[in-house]
Amino acid sequence: MHRSLLSFLMAPEGGGTLTLTVSKQEGEEILEGSLTDAAGRVYPIEDGIPRLLPTELLEAQRSEIAARDSQVGDYDRMAFLNLFGKIEIPLTLKLLGPRPDDRLLEGGCGTGRMSQTLARGVKEMVAIDFSFESLRVNRKKLLAAGVTNVHLVQADLCHLPFAPGAFTRAVSCQVLEHVPGEEARRGAVSELSRVLRPSATLVLSAYKHSLFTRMFGEKEGAHDGGIPFFRFTMRELKDLLGTCFRVERITGILVYLYITQCKKH
Repeated sequence: MHRSLLSFLMAPEGGGTLTLTVSKQEGEEILEGSLTDAAGRVYPIEDGIPRLLPTELLEAQRSEIAARDSQVGDYDRMAFLNLFGKIEIPLTLKLLGPRPDDRLLEGGCGTGRMSQTLARGVKEMVAIDFSFESLRVNRKKLLAAGVTNVHLVQADLCHLPFAPGAFTRAVSCQVLEHVPGEEARRGAVSELSRVLRPSATLVLSAYKHSLFTRMFGEKEGAHDGGIPFFRFTMRELKDLLGTCFRVERITGILVYLYITQCKKH
C-alpha cells in the first residue's frame, strides 16, 4: 500500500477518515500496519494490502469469500475463461476508453485476469476484491511484471471504502451476478455511482439469462463451494443500472454475458 491511497480512502462503515499506523515499510510501500476509523474499528494491512471489509457481511458473502480463497489456485488454469478473455478483454477496453490521466477502479479483480491490461492505459488504478488470497496472487503477478500504478484493496462492492467522486472510470466484470439479493445488488450499483465523478464511464458485465440457460440451467443458484449467482435478462440489468447510470450500450454478443457501457447521471 502506498501512502497516496490515503488521500481518497474512506472508512467502509460510516465513512470518515482513516488513521494509518505503520509496522513495516519497504521504500514507498507499506507492507504491514493498520487503518483505524473514528469509531475505533481497526482494519489490518497485510502483505501490502489494506483489508477494508465491513464488520457485517451477509452469510452468502462470507460463503463466497471462503470459496474464492480456497479455489484461488484454480482460476488461472481455467482454459475456457482464458480463451474467452481474448474476446472479452479487448471489447471491455474498447467500451471503457481509458485515458492516461484516469484513476480507474476495477471492481472485482480476482487473481488479476484483467488487471495488468487495464493498468497499462491509466495513470492510477485501484483493484478490489473480496478474496484476500486472490489479491495476494494478483500482487505477485503485478510485482513480477513491474506494474507500479495499481493499489490492491480487500473490499466489498456494496461498501466501497473510497471517497465520493474518487474515480474517473470504473470497470466490473462478472461480479454483479455474484452479489446476493436484489437489495445488495442495488447497493453495489449505488456505491459504484457514488465513487465515480459526474459523467464518468462504467463498463460492467454480468451473467446473461439466455435461451440456453432457460432450457438447461438455473436463473439463480450457487456454484461449487457456495458462490451465489443470478442471471439477468436484458431488461433486469438495464433497470438495475438505470437507477444510477444512463445505459448507453448493452451487448449480449458474448453468449453467456451482457457487457454494458454506462455513464453516471
